[in-house]
Amino acid sequence: MPYSSTVNFRVLGTSIPTFLVWLVLLGPLRADSIKMVYVPSGKALVGDDSNLDDERPSHYVSTSDYFIDVYEVTIWNWEKVATWAEANGYQFSDSVKRRKDGPWWYRERSSLLFPMNMANWYDAVKWCNARSELEGRKPVYFEDANKTIVYRSGNIDLNESNVNWVGTGYRLPTEVEWERAARGDAFTSTQDYSWGNSFLNGSLANYSLSGDPFDNASTPVGYFDGHQDINASENSRGGETTIHKNMANGFGLYDITGNVSEWCWDWYDARWYSNPESKNTDTRGPALGEFLDDRPRRVTRGGHYMSYSEGDRAGGNSLRIAFRGAHLPELVSRMRGLRCVRANTVDPLWSSASAWVNFPNWYYLDWFGYYYKSEYTWVYHGDFGWIYPSGKGSYDNWIYFPRHGWLWTNRYSFPYFYSSVDSNWYQYDLTGAQLGWFERFLDKARFRWGRDFLR
Repeated sequence: MPYSSTVNFRVLGTSIPTFLVWLVLLGPLRADSIKMVYVPSGKALVGDDSNLDDERPSHYVSTSDYFIDVYEVTIWNWEKVATWAEANGYQFSDSVKRRKDGPWWYRERSSLLFPMNMANWYDAVKWCNARSELEGRKPVYFEDANKTIVYRSGNIDLNESNVNWVGTGYRLPTEVEWERAARGDAFTSTQDYSWGNSFLNGSLANYSLSGDPFDNASTPVGYFDGHQDINASENSRGGETTIHKNMANGFGLYDITGNVSEWCWDWYDARWYSNPESKNTDTRGPALGEFLDDRPRRVTRGGHYMSYSEGDRAGGNSLRIAFRGAHLPELVSRMRGLRCVRANTVDPLWSSASAWVNFPNWYYLDWFGYYYKSEYTWVYHGDFGWIYPSGKGSYDNWIYFPRHGWLWTNRYSFPYFYSSVDSNWYQYDLTGAQLGWFERFLDKARFRWGRDFLR
């Protein structure tokens, strides 16, 4: 199976759907719609013995490997998924419509490339499921412990048994996963921030009155990439005069400190770190009902643009990695968003296809249609004839067409295909009177690589 990262950018004209431009810009042949990085398995230091009681005792926890979003989920990401989701049975709270976009004067990039906000915990979890389903992954959150009813609506207080932890779909990180990823290469260090314990100034993160042009509001995701604009302000603390560095942490993550705080999976228990189970491998926090809070809260991490630096030391300096925020799951804020993770696992090719009753070896895939699966991997497709597929689930599919070569598609991009033969995008013609025709975006040239047959 070929793999090519070369893209012919001449095809990026106005005739190409926005999502194709976006797929190309973020990685043309990636199944992931949002850039993620790999976090290997290992031990992580969790907590801080020198600060707040709920961070004690610090301890080591082993985690499995996983992938995590490089950036906080943007408003653009959210809208792309939510639009599809609401047309396919998902319901989100009205608060998400009251989100705060980027300022009107911001022209360098889109005002939608700021972190999503005003989503409660339930919204965040349902959005993770929708992101999974849109891409062709299996969702991981379910209403029932048998994992038969996908969680798409309502406010349900899920527990550990409601989650397929080893599924390929997206989910919120656990506290331990968030902290391990936040510490980057120094995941066994007692550092306060992802870069260490150095003095916090405005060139390093977005916090209250830190001196960026968006002060006391969110910055675009990844703004602190070495090109951040910092001016003297109440708490910039000399950040405007320092050499501005790329503040991606050791795993390449941005906005771990400040910008918006991020929902995590875990229920909050102030005494959890004293519980021996908090040290279990891949701990997922306490179960609902195991702690005494009258109104149980979910954990948030990372501080936000209204957090102070050293000024709130009495409150534990909420910008520190070890700081444990906690909020009612129905509570929304412009200062709170999300970042997703997923397990390092894959689905079998077209695993969601259903068998066609009374037709042996025939299957139906909701986005791809009917096909016959031979014992030699070759597939006979209703439109394309004999093709050879390779890939994962419905989210990363290479298909060999004997008349052309390898084409890539997935549930999200179909009927658009990317060709490794000439690095061009093609649209399969679903509207014509004849089967098998593809149209190249570059010059609208048409090619028949599928079946020679009338519809």
